[in-house]
Amino acid sequence: MSFSSAQTRLPSVDAVRTHQRVWLDDTRNRVLAGEHFAICNADDFEEVFTTFGIPSLVINYWNSVVTFSERKGDHYDAVLAEHGYVPNRFAHGFGTALDPSRAPWGGLPKPTLIVGTTRDEAQLRVTELWAEAFGCECYPLDFSWVSQFSHELPERWWEFHRDRSESMLDLARVDLRLEQMKGLIAHLEAITGKAFSLADFRAVMERLNEQMNYWEMARDLVAAARPLPVTLRDQMALYQVTWQRGTPENLALVKAYYDEVKALVAEGAGCYAQEEFRVYMATSGNDPMYHGYLRERHGGAIVSNRYACIAPMYARTIENDDPLRALAARQLFLFDKEPHWEVHEAKRWGADAIFGIEPEGAPPSRYSEVCEAAGFPYLGLPRDADDADIRARIDRFVDTRLNARAPAAQ
Repeated sequence: MSFSSAQTRLPSVDAVRTHQRVWLDDTRNRVLAGEHFAICNADDFEEVFTTFGIPSLVINYWNSVVTFSERKGDHYDAVLAEHGYVPNRFAHGFGTALDPSRAPWGGLPKPTLIVGTTRDEAQLRVTELWAEAFGCECYPLDFSWVSQFSHELPERWWEFHRDRSESMLDLARVDLRLEQMKGLIAHLEAITGKAFSLADFRAVMERLNEQMNYWEMARDLVAAARPLPVTLRDQMALYQVTWQRGTPENLALVKAYYDEVKALVAEGAGCYAQEEFRVYMATSGNDPMYHGYLRERHGGAIVSNRYACIAPMYARTIENDDPLRALAARQLFLFDKEPHWEVHEAKRWGADAIFGIEPEGAPPSRYSEVCEAAGFPYLGLPRDADDADIRARIDRFVDTRLNARAPAAQ
């Protein structure tokens, strides 16, 4: 086996990053030529926009580019505050419309509309203000992550999401969502002068499923390999392809990643210089800032996290020849931030411990209780930072929870 200490990105992942920038440049040119462009919430309406041939940008993705990739979150927090708004990460994209001079990658073109969400009042207000700043329409859709909780989720619910998702949902809400989608589709037909093609939409959904099949196969290869062949940073960077699901270009990008992963596993490649123990991150963030310290001081490798594992959940079996209903069901329930699933993923990745984010001074959370009961030492950190306090917490955890149990494991 061979280890890489340079931490260079995989060529297939670099291709994804390059594609995103080229896509945005091309989109700006298309808008200047009079074409349409849309902004929408994550996991929402992208596949329909793709069917219409309308490039769309996902709010959560753009916020991540601002906050994590370009590290301009502090700047746009200040911009929001200067305009009288409470700083909020969901509003960082809106902030780029208030100060486009510092926007990543040249900023965004003016959209035809922004699809808002009633997930909560703050997020809906952000999309309304963003539309005002651009001088475009805000079209809200009801969107509820909690719609599945009208009845209890089944055990191992993650095995239901692809083929039996409606069994976890309030069917009246699925019906309502489907009608709302049809209303927005009719609105887009009026705006564009194009008829919506259900056959084209089905093809998009089928490509999406194929795209996620490759992601799932790559994830399983990476999780099972010893040593770890793909860094968490690259796993997270690849997540960008989920924001343009069901396109031929993104299917090709994921397949190239799968092919590269398969070759790395075959040669026994390792992405970190050492791997004394494995950590699974029960969070939605990027590669944490303290990961370098964890590796260099203790030889601990963070092998994956929540977002690196949920991509296959976008896939949906199309039942009763109704791809729109399949999409409506997915919009109402993609996944649950639930500790039993996190334990399942930690086992998949061969983790020795689980890290999470816990508020300072809070009592033990359900996450910590479930993870510990499953045999995983759990460390809840109050923030993603690489400072003296975080390092001291990591040191204590490794010394008292991981090193202390090492002799028993031998």
